[in-house]
Amino acid sequence: MEDQIQNPLNKSLNKLVELISRENKDKELRQRHEKIRQILLLLGKGTALATTILMPNSARLFKDISIDKSDWNAWKIFNKDYLKRTLRKLEKQKMVEVKDMGDHAVIVLAEKGKQKILKFGLETLAIGKPAHWDGKWRIVFYDVLDGKRKTRDKFRSYLVNAGFYPLQESVYLHAYPCEPEIDFLKNFLGIGAEVRIVIAEKIENDDKFRDYFGLP
Repeated sequence: MEDQIQNPLNKSLNKLVELISRENKDKELRQRHEKIRQILLLLGKGTALATTILMPNSARLFKDISIDKSDWNAWKIFNKDYLKRTLRKLEKQKMVEVKDMGDHAVIVLAEKGKQKILKFGLETLAIGKPAHWDGKWRIVFYDVLDGKRKTRDKFRSYLVNAGFYPLQESVYLHAYPCEPEIDFLKNFLGIGAEVRIVIAEKIENDDKFRDYFGLP
């Protein structure tokens, strides 16, 4: 009788422990990815790291890491041992590369790492809201070919996430300057000839657009 009472409770506890363990693993994974993202972004800003190499071959290890005083505040959040291990992994993944400078080496971003940073940028790219609206509307038209469906979906997803108002299926509206962000996306996604921006001084019956963007 006691077992019959405890079994449902045990099952619930086991399920709870399983869920908590899974959440903890997901959290740890997100934290690791965030640290790697920070390292790549710091390298992308030009805060290069100097290092000495223990073995100059495929099995080489980063013996020591030297950080310039001007960059110390940016890098001090990382434990040096963790930083060396992570940089070694990133080198294996071809995200960073080591440039021989004679008596030391410098760790810099590789091309693959630069592409990764661009993807990070897509995730965080946002349209800034100026203190005062200039009274102009930005209308984005795009006609991306069916053969680039994934690219078209990425572009549309960005417009939606950045708060653009959908006028039609391939026409989106924004109240604030967004030309640099759209130009970046056009170049990154390779759709420069398929996207156009029109800046309009006036749109009839714009009350719902003003409400959408919180404009007077």
